[in-house]
Amino acid sequence: MKKIGIMLFVLGLVVFGLTGCGIVEYLSNPRDGAGTEKKLPEIVLNEPFLVTTVNGDYSLTITGARTTSERNENSESDPEQVVFLDFTYENISYEKRNNMDFFLAQGDFVVTDDAGNVLETYNIKDPNRMIQETPIGGSCSASIAYGLEKSSKNLNVIFIRGKGREVAQIRIPIE
Repeated sequence: MKKIGIMLFVLGLVVFGLTGCGIVEYLSNPRDGAGTEKKLPEIVLNEPFLVTTVNGDYSLTITGARTTSERNENSESDPEQVVFLDFTYENISYEKRNNMDFFLAQGDFVVTDDAGNVLETYNIKDPNRMIQETPIGGSCSASIAYGLEKSSKNLNVIFIRGKGREVAQIRIPIE
């Protein structure tokens, strides 16, 4: 009985080893049910992108990406380029959840540079574009700063919701 258990364990390791690369490829290139690669809807710069959920609707408008010379003197990182991702969101009918009105924040975006590096947020704020809760009918213009190790001409943004569910994407030239 012990030998059968060991053989099954080894067989499982062999199967996992042979299919491991396929799993990584599958996870990094999501596919639809027919086995073809999923193409995310495109967000168009300066045009509202409508999102419909069971909790209500809202729109996201990506308005640009701009460099700043501002640096955080207390930061451990020393980025070559700091870029603000500018966006606006409008709460059309999204109901309060956990006693909070609707808002979008840094966790709703995965941002990469031209080289494909996933960017970390950088701790500076634009005081005129702060993320705020918005009640139904309200809107907010906001910015999130990202530090880039190497300069880039574009930001690639994937908008996500919930537990990492990719919703849409956009490539934005950095001004």
